[in-house]
Amino acid sequence: MTPDLNLPPITASRPGTGAPAPAAAASAVALELLRPIAAATLAPGESTRAEVVDSQPRSGQFEVLLRLAKAGLPLTDVSVISRQPLEAGTGLTVQAVSPNRLLAVLDSLAGPGTGQAPLTKLDPQLFPQGTLVQARIIDSQALPAPSEQARFAILAKILQGPAAGVVLSLDSARAAAPGSLLTAQVGSQGELRVTSAMEQVRQLDLLQGMRTTLQTQASAEPMLRMLDKLAALPNLPPLLQAGIRQVLTHVTTPEYLSTPAGVAQAVRQSGVFLEAGLAQLSQALQPGNPPASSQLPTEPTQQNLLPPLTRLLPLLSSLATPPGVEPLPGADFKASLLNLFITLQQQLPPDASKLTTLPPGPWQTAALTARPGLFPLPSRALQTLSDAPDLGSLLRLTAALLSRIQHHQFQGLGQTQTFADGSNQTVWQLEIPLRDGQQFTQVQMRIQRDQSPPDNRQAEPTPQWEIRLAFNLERLGPMQAIARLYKGRVSSEFWAEQNDTLQRINAEIDRLRDRLLTRGLEVGELSAHRGSPPAPQQAVQQRWIDEVT
Repeated sequence: MTPDLNLPPITASRPGTGAPAPAAAASAVALELLRPIAAATLAPGESTRAEVVDSQPRSGQFEVLLRLAKAGLPLTDVSVISRQPLEAGTGLTVQAVSPNRLLAVLDSLAGPGTGQAPLTKLDPQLFPQGTLVQARIIDSQALPAPSEQARFAILAKILQGPAAGVVLSLDSARAAAPGSLLTAQVGSQGELRVTSAMEQVRQLDLLQGMRTTLQTQASAEPMLRMLDKLAALPNLPPLLQAGIRQVLTHVTTPEYLSTPAGVAQAVRQSGVFLEAGLAQLSQALQPGNPPASSQLPTEPTQQNLLPPLTRLLPLLSSLATPPGVEPLPGADFKASLLNLFITLQQQLPPDASKLTTLPPGPWQTAALTARPGLFPLPSRALQTLSDAPDLGSLLRLTAALLSRIQHHQFQGLGQTQTFADGSNQTVWQLEIPLRDGQQFTQVQMRIQRDQSPPDNRQAEPTPQWEIRLAFNLERLGPMQAIARLYKGRVSSEFWAEQNDTLQRINAEIDRLRDRLLTRGLEVGELSAHRGSPPAPQQAVQQRWIDEVT
């Protein structure tokens, strides 16, 4: 399909002037909230039914009072600003785009079987430049061509977003097979530009990577237990002994994670930044160390100056970093695991590669869908493997733990994106191995950074941070903690499955508040809850999980 699909935009006009928009185009309305809506009322991405209670003109726009009817909550009234009038009594469905913005879909929205004409124009308020549209091709017919170039009329139904179900009437230079999927971006003139093939391939590669690594991964506990037993055995080959020792040096303790320096170093050496560290190391080894920005895109890139991984990994894994010392880029947990993996292969017969596949085993959760935003990552119950110090089993467990780290890396790539308004979201997902007394476990961490669009009034907008932790300590049981920070104001939620743990958290919350205040932070709500928190709210494009093309 050609990169452009003709779909003339609606001519912008001042509210209350000019010809009214077609009914189908006006069926979805962008609304600005007068006050930010609480996540408990309507979290970003959530939808609910609403009714227009009142609508009054205000400075060329309309102030509308909506009554929300969300299941499990009492009726809630919110005030919004609309660019078009909404009559009292009108029923609609609203979806929270952000705490300050709603999208409303009127009950008269065009859909299959309504008999309403397909849309031939896009409302720029609902489809601003850069918006991604996913649609299903319904029909494609050749048009009488006045010239030699063929043209085709295409009908496509939007699959997601506030206009889901609306049918578009498109004009293209190439035919499209009915039933095929169309992913396009809204251009500056309201036209639809098909997402590049390279970007589609990248998305599919990431999705396939998430699926493969989810099925082959296993958590760190069984592997670390086996390493601990092997490390106590005499007469191990020196290279294997060194590889085991270096992996165990990356296992931290709760005491070490109680310090800012300990947390920072554990995050840097978790393994999720290995490839970025190797790129940084390669750049530092270049003659003259020219900054990357000084190289023109047309200049040929220099040869990679790093030695082969089989020579580099033993060097990196031997560089144990004392606490508080900045580690060398690439000297991290994943590098040490890769070095151990290569060493184990050298100690085993040539056909040892067959041992890297884990035997089938049950999962502790039914959530096997590989999708961006899966947190915490479920563990796998390996009932067919024992803790006996067997090199073949250790090879399989090492490969499974590498797959788990790779899955966290794919998760971060799948959730990191830039949006049409210039805002962006960056997600890092990682795991820190932990020794708790005589037990091994891990702390899963998800860090989300939301950056507002550029603003001429301030040099650099203040980002909003959200950090999620998931862990299972022997004395506390499964727990999750969520901390949010914005402009010096911090709030936190704790979620525990055991009543005793919940009581201990409640007893310590006042002490936590005092410690945050002494750090110079403004403290918002601190709360403790029983169970597990809702899934992270991130703006992952829905097309990721709709289907594979």
